[in-house]
Amino acid sequence: MRRAGGSAIAIAVLALALAVSACGSAGSHASGARAPSSTAPTASSTSTTVDQPKPYDPTKPIDLGGTPGVTPAEQHRAEKLVRQTIVSLRRFEYPSEAVAAGYRSIGDALAGDEHFVNWSLVDDGHILDPTRPESLVYEVRDGQQQIVAAMYMLPFGSRFTDAPNVGGALTQWHVHADLCLTNSSDDKTLSGFVGVNGTCPAGSSKAGDTPMLHVWVVPNVCGPFASLEGVGAGQVPPGQTRLCDTAHGSTETG
Repeated sequence: MRRAGGSAIAIAVLALALAVSACGSAGSHASGARAPSSTAPTASSTSTTVDQPKPYDPTKPIDLGGTPGVTPAEQHRAEKLVRQTIVSLRRFEYPSEAVAAGYRSIGDALAGDEHFVNWSLVDDGHILDPTRPESLVYEVRDGQQQIVAAMYMLPFGSRFTDAPNVGGALTQWHVHADLCLTNSSDDKTLSGFVGVNGTCPAGSSKAGDTPMLHVWVVPNVCGPFASLEGVGAGQVPPGQTRLCDTAHGSTETG
């Protein structure tokens, strides 16, 4: 998948939504440009607004101010989640570290961004816990796959109405009800899309409607909570348009 503002379409990542039956940066996880996230911010701003929103840079204090309608509490929660995710994902810099911790690829590497899921964490009672992210997203950078985002998933069977309000207009949950995953309890892989007849290939099932939320630990043209777009975009809540937070987006191309 690629991120919003990015190019290619990915297969959907993540189908993760997959959950249960179960993820670019922004939008389609576009491969756009992001900078390494080896350093985490040392401070966070919880100011309500700023005259000019600052581009998201994970190497600097996180400041997501300047978005109309976002309350101080919502801004604080969003900044806190980003800050803690950056720190937590340091231990998963490379896919080998994710595999050692129980994460498995859903087989979407050709999309540009590869998603690894630890299915045992989806129903473990922990929600939006940076120390136990349900899914990890990797992208080829500097010649090797490196961590670029976490994908938080709600428990199997959850719906949009169950999704907690993290950052108001700064954040947006999505699902992947049109994806199919192989029938395996701990090693699900993407098998394709739901057919016109509403069914999946033999040996696989619909990903389901489990809501998911991305948190990017590298600069993203659509901000730190960019969702997907394109073929693997997934679906956002009814009545909403896909979020692309250009106010906090980065135009870096490194």
